[in-house]
Amino acid sequence: MEDAVADAFRRKGYIVFVRRNHCDVLAVKPDMSLAYLVECKDYVLSRKQQILAVRELNCNYTHALEILIRNRLFPERILKVLVAKGFAYRARGVMQYTPKAFLKHVSS
Repeated sequence: MEDAVADAFRRKGYIVFVRRNHCDVLAVKPDMSLAYLVECKDYVLSRKQQILAVRELNCNYTHALEILIRNRLFPERILKVLVAKGFAYRARGVMQYTPKAFLKHVSS
């Protein structure tokens, strides 16, 4: 799933990092206005799994900052996105998409 998401970002001209420094996908717009930090799960998340996935995404935020600083990329905003086949609840501060919906979102 990470490769499909990365390919969709690349087709739109984003600078993409895949499976680096604990981050599944980190995509930065070339104009540095926005970056996406994406955590991909290939299954429907139970409440406990979703809590752990959101916690992992928040921890990966600091790893993403290291990648951005190392590559001298400074986006204005970093959006945290959780992509999975299903969700138990709506997490605050994290965008949640199914794989199909997220690929459509990126492509539009």
